[in-house]
Amino acid sequence: MKKSLAIILCAIAASFHAAAAPEGEQAAAAVAYSLPKTVLSLDVTAEREVFFAGPYARYAKKYLGIDAEESDRTVVRVLSVEINPLVEADLSARYKIASSPVLDKVLALSAEGLVSVGDKEPGAPIAWRFQAVPKADFTGKALTSGISRETKTLYKNVSTDTSFTRVAVSQDVVVEKSLEKRAAEAADIILSAREERFKITIGDTDATYSGEALGAAIAELTRIEKEYLTMFIGYSEKETLSRTFDVVPEKADATRMYVAFRVSGADGLTDGDSFDGTPYFLEVSPESAPAAAVGEQFKPSSKLLPVHYRIPAVCKVTLSDGKSQLISTRIPIYQMGISAVMPVSAK
Repeated sequence: MKKSLAIILCAIAASFHAAAAPEGEQAAAAVAYSLPKTVLSLDVTAEREVFFAGPYARYAKKYLGIDAEESDRTVVRVLSVEINPLVEADLSARYKIASSPVLDKVLALSAEGLVSVGDKEPGAPIAWRFQAVPKADFTGKALTSGISRETKTLYKNVSTDTSFTRVAVSQDVVVEKSLEKRAAEAADIILSAREERFKITIGDTDATYSGEALGAAIAELTRIEKEYLTMFIGYSEKETLSRTFDVVPEKADATRMYVAFRVSGADGLTDGDSFDGTPYFLEVSPESAPAAAVGEQFKPSSKLLPVHYRIPAVCKVTLSDGKSQLISTRIPIYQMGISAVMPVSAK
């Protein structure tokens, strides 16, 4: 609140200005200002996890006795949401008032109820563009070759003086291994690494390992097992997503429920007005509208100047994903309150 007040005071001090008088006319100096409105700024942090199924996933049960996911998937989880109320000028509620000796003091004292800025709206923060969704990469995960050499017997006809004779000829050919054959070879390596590691651990091996050599041997066998196991069970990549979304509540809205942002596996965090992803709803409910002051109505005169201001309404603000409530808090929101007039001496 102190930070927002300091910003408002700086804005007031920097942007009050005297209106230029038309050429040839004597016009009194005037001050232009706007009433405040509250913007609910949501700082959202999420985690996107992209899982890549292993190319040998369908054979994991057959050769290793384990279940493995066979399809890629992307999951986005919202980690945290922080709601920050910001105050900016409502350009639809602008007023101009003649300058007076006491005007600056009154406006300074009423900083929380008055905002004076130029015609230009404050610049919005630049949205961070997310990186493209990563692609699966299993290169370098296996040492086995994808091809093999086979000897095939071919037959060719050899002519003689009286006839043709069929002769068998042996020839080496290169063929591509089937996916299942490559999976079987990878499974053999995994099981061999486990067996060798077990033998080293219990000392059932011809080689002698001790000290650092023992740890290095076990670590290398574990690495090999993990690398080949990835070809069956797949792997995941995670990244943190951060983005800010602004929601401007309007008093005229009937429901006062807004789609603050959406969570999509493909796009990460997206704006509420997009059509893809799970929506997160922000609901604004005024607890009660500020009551109008009791007393005589202000009557403009040459001695009194009307200074307009707003009294905010305290609202209950809740954020939900449509199933459960994530945040519930109370925030004063200017545009949900009432407007009033304060008389200021013109002298």
